[in-house]
Amino acid sequence: MNSGKILIEIQTPTRPPLRWAGSKRKSIKTLTKLVPKGTSHIIEPFAGSACFTLGVNFETAVIGDLNDRLMEFYEHLKSDPVGVYASFSKIEPTRERYFEVRKDFNDATPSIERAGQFLFLNRYCFNGIFRVNLSGKFNVPWGGEKVGKPPSLEDLIRASERLVNVKVRIGDFQEIIENEQKPGCLVYLDPPYARNEERVFREYHKDSFSTLDWERLIETIEEIDRSGSNFILSYAGDGEVVERLAKWQIGFLDVTRNVGGFKSSRRKFREFLATNCEIPVE
Repeated sequence: MNSGKILIEIQTPTRPPLRWAGSKRKSIKTLTKLVPKGTSHIIEPFAGSACFTLGVNFETAVIGDLNDRLMEFYEHLKSDPVGVYASFSKIEPTRERYFEVRKDFNDATPSIERAGQFLFLNRYCFNGIFRVNLSGKFNVPWGGEKVGKPPSLEDLIRASERLVNVKVRIGDFQEIIENEQKPGCLVYLDPPYARNEERVFREYHKDSFSTLDWERLIETIEEIDRSGSNFILSYAGDGEVVERLAKWQIGFLDVTRNVGGFKSSRRKFREFLATNCEIPVE
């Protein structure tokens, strides 16, 4: 049945307004080639920078994440990009101001001002990391000496236009997929890196994806496949996960990851790529 919405063919991916550790922004051209032609509905339940949703064609989409501050930002970006930019651009990008804004952000209630603060902290924090302490307070240090060109008003407006038919959800990946899946949709899965329980990174959120969620991830992928929908997975899990998904594995993505969070320890990693989409012939 026709939804009344038009599948818009985009010429170039929209620039993600956020820096995000683990973002697949540099791999989006590779991922886009895997999207079946005519895909009308997509789900990105580990949103992060939302570079996939901002870079592919769809009629409707859902982005989700456990991080309520992140999803609040997208809600405000979707409805009022000018207001977000006004809040963001009035903040002087200095080290001293950064720590003042960080404190204000941690004490603030949901608002367009806090969305602008989120964008500012994301732009000028160390390595684009989102991390909180045991009290849930954002505590990433200043890293703003070399962070690249900040997003312009035009960048935010363009991203906002791409979010018009996008539903923004806060929640667990499995619950979001179960509630938002439609026949023939595409689910893009890019879980946070989780190697083993001794090293699992839980500072993103108290319920962050970990090795304890591997089984649920595999069950979810198998259910997507059984339902007739499509999925694309990019992940850096251990051999156990790779073996369980071997019937779908098609290759790898080369990505750069910060080991220990320091620029000097940036290394190239290979994430495996799996999909049940038909692979295009070059």
